[in-house]
Amino acid sequence: MSSPATSAAISHAVQDGFGARVVSCEVRPHAYATSHALVDAEAKLDDGRSIRLVVKEAGARLPGRPLFVHRADREAEVYRQLLLPAGSWAPRLLGTLGPTVVLEWLPGIPLWQGEGGGAASLLGKRIREMHDALAARVNAPFLLQYDRAFFERWFHRACHLEPAVAELADVHAIAVARLLREPRVVLHGELYPSNILVDGDAVAIVDWEGAAAGPAVIDLAALVTGWPDLHVETLLGAYGDVDAVALDCARLHLALRWLGWSRDWTPPREHARDWWAEAKGAAERITKEAV
Repeated sequence: MSSPATSAAISHAVQDGFGARVVSCEVRPHAYATSHALVDAEAKLDDGRSIRLVVKEAGARLPGRPLFVHRADREAEVYRQLLLPAGSWAPRLLGTLGPTVVLEWLPGIPLWQGEGGGAASLLGKRIREMHDALAARVNAPFLLQYDRAFFERWFHRACHLEPAVAELADVHAIAVARLLREPRVVLHGELYPSNILVDGDAVAIVDWEGAAAGPAVIDLAALVTGWPDLHVETLLGAYGDVDAVALDCARLHLALRWLGWSRDWTPPREHARDWWAEAKGAAERITKEAV
């Protein structure tokens, strides 16, 4: 069943983008569940065409998602202002209605369900293209800002939920200083394998509600954490110019972010890792590299 927001968004998108009226629309749950309300739709138009759509009601705050990272209209603005004119790294935006986005349906499976290593070189090139192309928009007002206050806030949240994190205070300070020296790009912000669709040589990045301005290694760390070293080396080689120390600093931040997310929230299985072990491992490598 579609919600009133979904039905209205589809009607607006079809009228604006196709110059036609929806005669009938079949809606079903999206094949790959996310925390947001997400449905597939097949709309039949009054001119005889049939189109496939994906509708995401993106404005609601995710369960447990901290308020300071939430902005109801961020994903819609990213599609409208950054992705619509910029390139082919995401589904094509067909229309919006408030924070609800209507996107073209794309084939493909999430990267985490396939063999990530086989696409490592292609992914490295595509992500570099995306970062380079969007870098000029790094000051867009709707983007999260990965500044000192942002990093420190996540550290304190992690300490609150996992008191042992406090022992990493010194190495965290080193990591933050290193990340703040990195050039800023437009980040996806949550570039985990679950947010990348792969279909042969085609790559599409979805779920842009965490889009941000910050160091590129944040996206790279999110993607390669848990991958075999060989695949990581392939992806980073294709991306180019990745500093190993900065990447470990980003890995530390991401581990602390998961540890500090919410006491009443359990990550989906594709994100379920021993994040405390990840944090300690990254901290040990940063310490050795800093000596």
